[in-house]
Amino acid sequence: MTLVLGCENSHLLKHQIHDYQERMARVLDVEKPDKLTISLAPYPPLRELKQNIPDTTIKLFEFYEFKHCELYSLVAQRNTSLGNLQLPSTRYVYERQLIDALQQCLDNTLNPNLREKLANWKQIKIQQLPKVWANLMQLSIEIKQGLSANYGLVKGNEQDGLIQSINALNFLLHINENNQLDNATLEQHLKVLKNNSLPAKLWLSQLTLSNNLNHNTLWLKQHTKNLKCTRGKSKQKLEYLTNVFQRYFIEKIQPVASQMNHYQYQLSPIFETISTHPDLSPSLKDYIQNANQQGYENYKEAMKQHILFWQQLFKRCDKQPGKPSDNI
Repeated sequence: MTLVLGCENSHLLKHQIHDYQERMARVLDVEKPDKLTISLAPYPPLRELKQNIPDTTIKLFEFYEFKHCELYSLVAQRNTSLGNLQLPSTRYVYERQLIDALQQCLDNTLNPNLREKLANWKQIKIQQLPKVWANLMQLSIEIKQGLSANYGLVKGNEQDGLIQSINALNFLLHINENNQLDNATLEQHLKVLKNNSLPAKLWLSQLTLSNNLNHNTLWLKQHTKNLKCTRGKSKQKLEYLTNVFQRYFIEKIQPVASQMNHYQYQLSPIFETISTHPDLSPSLKDYIQNANQQGYENYKEAMKQHILFWQQLFKRCDKQPGKPSDNI
């Protein structure tokens, strides 16, 4: 058995940025940039997100009148101590089943008074369903983790779970249209979002690159402003810096950034839909909009300014980046 020691794959981008900074500092013979502490904005408090849904009560004598319906056993299960501790996902499935059971009971009940009550209860439940769905989207621990987990960065490969995450998010967004819903399928999609946490990893990766590249660009400007292009040690430093830029930024960091752009393109329409959805809380919509739009804009600008620095340095020194040598 071989023991392999190395950086955790989920933090590879962070280590690549660290190596990039360290190599530049070594070439310039200066202290490397200060280490930054980076984290996503906190997820909105659950108390701000919870939709208050009034209970619909059935009197005991009315309840016994529905023994001929599936509704009877469904409501009985809900009123156990275990049933009263439903997760948002379980509650959503229950409410969907309840609407179907009310319709089934309507179809099998002849008493006009009972039918009127059933129709009224069904209408109430249909009207409440968007709030039940909103609680599913906003209070589920799996979704919270998928949107706000402050660990792990994108790897830039299939392990990030892009397709699975898109499928899971689309399933949740359109779940009200799903006529064959079952609890196992819903829990499976929630588990995908929790295990991959791709939105959070993407946003944290963008923030990590934004903050570090902004910091590095200013640091590089400070330490290269007096760098001569064609003389002695300065010329050699420029050669080494060019190699570092090529080997660490172009060949390692930029390919991951390219995949991040691809993820952003694929996921952004979904988050645009979520951030404008009328049934969701303004707190959640603001959180997603800031992470998805402002975070991406900041990241793009940081990449742009960092590359611009190198372009200006190469132009000033009439230098072109190329294949790195092995002596850095």
